[in-house]
Amino acid sequence: MSKRTARANSKSTRRRLPTPSLMLACAALFIALGGSAYAARGLIVAGQIAPGAVTSRAIRNGAVEPADLSTRTRALIGAGQGLPGMKGDNGAVGTAGTPGTAGTPGAGGVNGANGANGPNGPNGADGVNGTNGIDGKDGVNGLKGADGTNGTNGTNGTNGTNGTVAPLSARQGLTALPTASPPTSIVELAVPPGNYVVLAKTELSHTGAGDSVECLLKSGTTTVDQAGMKTLPALAAIPASLQAVVTTTGTPTELTVQCTVAVANGSANYSSLIAIPTA
Repeated sequence: MSKRTARANSKSTRRRLPTPSLMLACAALFIALGGSAYAARGLIVAGQIAPGAVTSRAIRNGAVEPADLSTRTRALIGAGQGLPGMKGDNGAVGTAGTPGTAGTPGAGGVNGANGANGPNGPNGADGVNGTNGIDGKDGVNGLKGADGTNGTNGTNGTNGTNGTVAPLSARQGLTALPTASPPTSIVELAVPPGNYVVLAKTELSHTGAGDSVECLLKSGTTTVDQAGMKTLPALAAIPASLQAVVTTTGTPTELTVQCTVAVANGSANYSSLIAIPTA
């Protein structure tokens, strides 16, 4: 026999050898089928089988007889207890129990500390002084009068319409000025009481040479402005102007322009007087 054939037979022999688990399963089957007599002949004893090695799959249905069971197991079966079965499925969830009674309320908490005082409010307005009480008779003190009631404020008056500022004026033509006579009034204007800006003008002429003329602006009897011309040439005609700010009171006041010629006869012409009211 060649070495190759010997190796092939050796491998074939090794493949046919039973595994340990198969040997244990066969031993259990032998025991179940009458293996006690077989074991008694010295092949396999019960102490040589590991616990749990023989499973239900290795035992044929109906192969185990009551005589094969232990005395304790037969006693349990006779009492109706039987062997423990497999664990059953979980049962359905039971209904919720009735809620328990409410617990006793806890004790009240301790009061907190007082907060800080707020700032002082502003002082109230002073009250109105009451009217003096009526004096009592001699020897007896009079009772104090009750505080007077504040009077009701009057209704505001309606604003007046703005007045129109209208200048007052007067005009006068040719007026003779006799020589060495009292001052002659060449233009006049009556104005009511008030404040005025007064403007006056005239044109003076005379017949002599080197003459002098003087004119006065008066409010009533008071002179408020004046103008004087001296050493005028013969037959000269020169303008003269006067102005002032006056205040009149009482009845209407007469504003006048008065002129006088020192030597020769003269005249005043184109005379005017304007009074402009002011506040």
